[in-house]
Amino acid sequence: MKDSVAGAGTADSAAAARRYPEPVFLALVVLILAVPLPFGAYPDWAWAGMAAVSGVLLFCWGFSALGGRVSPTAPPGFLLLSAAFLGLAMLWGLLQTLNFMPESWHHPIWREAAAALDAAPGGAISLDPVAGGDSVLRVAAYAGIFWLAFQYGRNSHRAGCALRTIAAGCACYALYGLGVVFSGADSILWFQKTDYTEAVTATFVNPNSFGTYCGIGLLCATVVLARRFSRRLAGRTGFRERLRFWIVEFMPRSALLLSAWLVLAGALLLSLSRGATAATALSLLVLLAMLALRHGFSFGRLLSWMAGATLTGILLLLLAGEPLERRLWDTGPDFAKRSEIYSQTILAIREQPLLGTGLGTFGAVYRGHRTENIRPGVLMAHNDYLELALELGIPAAALFVTAILVLAGGCARGVWIRRRDFEFPAVGAAVCVLVGAHSAVDFSLQIPAVAATFSFVLGVAVAQALPTGGGGVDCDLERVVKTGYFPGNRGQPK
Repeated sequence: MKDSVAGAGTADSAAAARRYPEPVFLALVVLILAVPLPFGAYPDWAWAGMAAVSGVLLFCWGFSALGGRVSPTAPPGFLLLSAAFLGLAMLWGLLQTLNFMPESWHHPIWREAAAALDAAPGGAISLDPVAGGDSVLRVAAYAGIFWLAFQYGRNSHRAGCALRTIAAGCACYALYGLGVVFSGADSILWFQKTDYTEAVTATFVNPNSFGTYCGIGLLCATVVLARRFSRRLAGRTGFRERLRFWIVEFMPRSALLLSAWLVLAGALLLSLSRGATAATALSLLVLLAMLALRHGFSFGRLLSWMAGATLTGILLLLLAGEPLERRLWDTGPDFAKRSEIYSQTILAIREQPLLGTGLGTFGAVYRGHRTENIRPGVLMAHNDYLELALELGIPAAALFVTAILVLAGGCARGVWIRRRDFEFPAVGAAVCVLVGAHSAVDFSLQIPAVAATFSFVLGVAVAQALPTGGGGVDCDLERVVKTGYFPGNRGQPK
């Protein structure tokens, strides 16, 4: 009886979500789709506008919650733990910008400046307190986007709409980028490109960041397709019947979504970003493995899925043509430069391993460690983990990274405890693999459009990682341990 009441409640809420779209949720989706337009929101005015709009939406949601028009979802334990880790890291990032910290903790350059100017000692731990404040504000904006996505993504209908919209929006940007390259326009919006003229960048300046953005859209499109395919395939047995279903029914009805998937895959490859392509391939394999295991696939069938996905990737690589092939094999000079940046960054970390130099200060710090082999103007370490350790200090950087790992673990757990809609938490774990792997060789999460889209998708995934139906866990974990049963296994016990 309780299950039927819970099921009726879920159905009623889904029907209500279809009839009455929540204005704040719609505005949030529009914001996420619009953020990449002004050069990935990298200019100060663009990310500041994003932060302002996200703050207004948070205020509107809070006002609606106080008025009883929306029912807030209580955060689970792992989300509270992640918030505590992130909050402590950002609190330290804020303290780095303040001048009342112990003077012995201040960056040495402040004492040198005071001595040179014969002025009273002052300053802060951060080499650039203004940049540190801006960085904390950006992270707060991403956290706000995550929170709103978590609250509104609890409804499975909204969650599905969110992923479909992200896939479609990313595909539109990818289609624009492909059109620019194939038309020979060499422009970003109405501005002429000065770099990366062979690569697809769409409205982004850097192709590596656009590659990560495409990868997020590709994961969303894959989940939507897999979810649709598995539900419509239910009850069909035999190779011929399934093949007929794929060719006659599924492909024609999903032609638009399949086209979006191909456009995203093509734009990702033609971005010529080796790191983004490899990270996306890894995350796709992780996603497919989770879905296959959750559906009860045997080990042999899982291997066949992986082999098929790998062959598809190789075919797409061959179709991408000579520019990507050249980039794949010509790694020597780029690897040498990045290795030099990494080694100098590690030396800089050793100077301030605990206190850090302040968020947003890598460029200023690296100027004092740059060798003649590296051109001037390096602003990013091309490794977010090293950059965080330099700027926040190793302890706070570890807290920041652990906060995201906790959310990824919560999504992975949600794949196994959910009886239905387990594809949603699976995409959350997969996007964490994508950005986590790419952050080891680049700086895509420092581009606001990528970070905002990642926060939105992760918020929806975390919301859907929670059990449904009135507080009970969908899948009895003790039963899983004892019997090896989980939903989707063949011959599952009654």
